[in-house]
Amino acid sequence: MLSVTTDALTAFLLVLARVGGVVALAPLPGSRLSPPAAKVVLAVLLAAVIAPLGRVRAGPPATPGTVVVGMLAEAGFGLAVGVALQMLSEMLGLAAQMLGFQAGYSYINTVDPTSQVDATILNVLLTLLGGLLLFAFDLHLHLVRALALSLERIPLGEFRPRSGAALGLAQLGGAVFESAVRLAFPVVALLLLIDLALALLSYVNGRMQLLTLSFPIKMVVTMLVLVVVVGEAPRLFHQLAGRAFGVVEGLLAR
Repeated sequence: MLSVTTDALTAFLLVLARVGGVVALAPLPGSRLSPPAAKVVLAVLLAAVIAPLGRVRAGPPATPGTVVVGMLAEAGFGLAVGVALQMLSEMLGLAAQMLGFQAGYSYINTVDPTSQVDATILNVLLTLLGGLLLFAFDLHLHLVRALALSLERIPLGEFRPRSGAALGLAQLGGAVFESAVRLAFPVVALLLLIDLALALLSYVNGRMQLLTLSFPIKMVVTMLVLVVVVGEAPRLFHQLAGRAFGVVEGLLAR
C-alpha cells in the first residue's frame, strides 16, 4: 500500500503552489480558452515531475499555518515569473494596436480566438504569431528548466523577493514598449509621409478628392510593408525573451 509522509505531502503542496502561479499566467496559446480543470491538471503533472528536485530545510515540524504562508510565498514567485513571460505576448499586441489604428484596420474588428474579445485583425495575427514563436524558440522548455533550477536554488517555502525584483519587472515593461515601437515605427512613419503627401496634393489642387483614397492606400501600403517588418518580429521577440528570462534569473538569485 502506498504511504505518503507529511513532509512529502508538504513539499509537494509547496511545489504545486510555485508551479500553479506560473501556469496561471504563462502566455501559452489557448490558455485563456482552456477550462480551469485543464490548467489544474497541467500544474499537478508538472509539479509531480519536478517535485523530487525540491528540498525543505530541516527544522521543526510544519504546521498548517507555516504551510499556508509557504504556499503564498511560492505562489508569489510563480506569479512573478508568469507576469514576466506574459509581457512577451503583450509586445506584439501593443505593436498591432499602433499599426491597426494608423492604418485604418481598427475599423474592422473580429473575435480574438485566444481571448474571445473583439480585436483588430492585425492584433489577432500578431498574437497568434507570438504563440508560434513561443514554441519555435523552445521557451516552454526554458520555462520548465527555470522551474527546476528554482527548486535547486531556493528551498521550498523560503522564497523572498529581492529589493530589485519590482525594478526588473518595470524595466522589462519598458523594454516591451520599446520593442513594440521599434516594430511599428517604420510603418507608422511611412503612413505619416503618405498623409502629408495627400494633404499637400489636396492643398495644391482642391478639386482632387483624395480623402476617399487615403484609407485604401494606407491599408495596401501597410500590408506591403508588413511583409518586411514582420520578418523582424522573431528577432525582437527573441531579444525580449532573453530579457524576460534574465528577470526570472534575477528572482532566483540569493
